[in-house]
Parts: sequence; C-alpha cells; structure tokens
Amino acid sequence: MSHSEENQSVLTPAIQYRYLIECKDKTVELEVENRDVLHNADDEIDCPLDVVLRKNNYTFNDLMSWDAREVRFVEVCEDEVYTLNRVSLNVNL
Repeated sequence: MSHSEENQSVLTPAIQYRYLIECKDKTVELEVENRDVLHNADDEIDCPLDVVLRKNNYTFNDLMSWDAREVRFVEVCEDEVYTLNRVSLNVNL
C-alpha cells in the first residue's frame, strides 16, 4: 500500500440528522434517515417533516398533542449539534 493510499483510508466523522421538537413539557427527538435528506431549491440541506414523523410512527396530530413550541432540524457530527433550520410553532395569529 502506497503512502497516498494510507492517507485515503482515514475515516471521516459520520454526519447524522435529526428533528428536535421542543414541547411544553419535553423534547422529542426523531431519527432522520440519510436517504430522506435533500438539498432544497435554495441549496440548503432539508428533510420533509411529514416523512420523518411517519417513519417514526407519528402524525401531525401527535405533534400538536405534544404542545410543540419549536421544531429544529439539526446536524449531529462528533457529538456536536448544529441547527440547520428552526421553526417556531407558538406564533399567535
């Protein structure tokens, strides 16, 4: 194995994505499958919340029953959490 081949075998940290739903009394963490992550029209990393809810056996009714206040789409890399998108749900209309 040449020196350049050895350098190529170094593992890069795995990036995972999650939805964190901040509720009145708890935080719900939903796993996101990498195949559901996409680049939207603004070239931002995104993932449809309805798909993630369904794959975690939840619905929008569950989301409302949790008294959800904020939904965050996050990237997790080496135990660091980076917020990619945040939506506040407690907006008075």
